[in-house]
Amino acid sequence: MQIARIFIIAYLLSVHALAGSSTDYSLEPAVLDGGGAAGSSSSYALNPSIGSGAAGASAGFAVRSGFSGILSDASSLVLAAAGAAGSMNERATLQLEARIRYDDDTLAAVALPAADLTWSVAEGPLAEINSAGLAAASSVYQNTSATAKATYQGVDGRLEISVRNLTNDDFETYASDGLTDTWQVHYFGVSSAQAAAGANPDGDTLTNLQEFAFGTDPSQSSAGTVQWTGSTLLAAGQPVLFASGTAASFNYYAVFARRKDFAAAGLTYTVEFSGDLATWMASTSTPSVLADDGEIQVASVPYPLFVNGKKATFFRVKVQSL
Repeated sequence: MQIARIFIIAYLLSVHALAGSSTDYSLEPAVLDGGGAAGSSSSYALNPSIGSGAAGASAGFAVRSGFSGILSDASSLVLAAAGAAGSMNERATLQLEARIRYDDDTLAAVALPAADLTWSVAEGPLAEINSAGLAAASSVYQNTSATAKATYQGVDGRLEISVRNLTNDDFETYASDGLTDTWQVHYFGVSSAQAAAGANPDGDTLTNLQEFAFGTDPSQSSAGTVQWTGSTLLAAGQPVLFASGTAASFNYYAVFARRKDFAAAGLTYTVEFSGDLATWMASTSTPSVLADDGEIQVASVPYPLFVNGKKATFFRVKVQSL
């Protein structure tokens, strides 16, 4: 029994004297003394005073629990937004961080120094991610996903970030022109000169601002007049004269299409009447809604009898963007 016990002790000592290595490091444990002094190489440091089967770690590596002297390799990076969910407002910034996930599926308790990583924008509306891991969002015309990327010693990690749209008229070259960004992108794509509020790309009598206000298609000319039946909108179009009543007494109305969200879109509609096409008078009547499809309304105001002593014969609708 005395001989067997000595043989086992000698065997364990020989195992602890073997060199440890992986693709990322190598260390010769034989240089460590029996008292558990610290050992190091150019890539990491190890304090072997831990007992067999315990877990050890340093900033550069971790030892698997239960396997004395065996180190875990990084298998991936886990990116996160520090102290926040994975979303940000357009034109805002968001601090990112990354932690190592090891090949035993453990996650490092401490985030890597941001300057040790290579940051980049994989896709989407992020203007940049600087060397400190601070992501800056671009302008968007609707909520849009972006993907941030970080690389550390050949290992990558990605994070999807939702960039939130704040307002409807602030997108790049379409900002502050009185037209909703989504409407412009829908009809003209991104950054088109034809999308300008005063442009008339379809060659009819309406500018893009008027097409937007009346609910018509800016790429199709001759949209016709607004049409409805009962409370149902049949087709958006240009303003039209409408008469109702009996043969003995007709009432005349100026009828026009308008956006249901006109107030939020910053649009104003002013109905003006004239008896000679020279002098115009703005209506003081509150428009009545005849039909509504959830996006476009059919509104009407009654004709006045006279304008400056002349019978009201003509009307027009002025559309302005605030």
